[in-house]
Amino acid sequence: MKIIVTDGMGNVEEKEIDTEKITGKELLAELGISIFEAMIMKNNEIVRESELLTNQDRIKVPNMIHGG
Repeated sequence: MKIIVTDGMGNVEEKEIDTEKITGKELLAELGISIFEAMIMKNNEIVRESELLTNQDRIKVPNMIHGG
């Protein structure tokens, strides 16, 4: 499964996960990203962490910018 991860600063990284199905929460854990730091987009729509993702979907994980 190909995943596009962005860091909010314009940097884009494509990652590969060896699975056919995974939930959004499991995906974030696999990538080492907190559910409070990023959102999950499936086929250009924001989805919940409980959403099932497959290798047929276009997955993007944009990290949110935060700070003070």
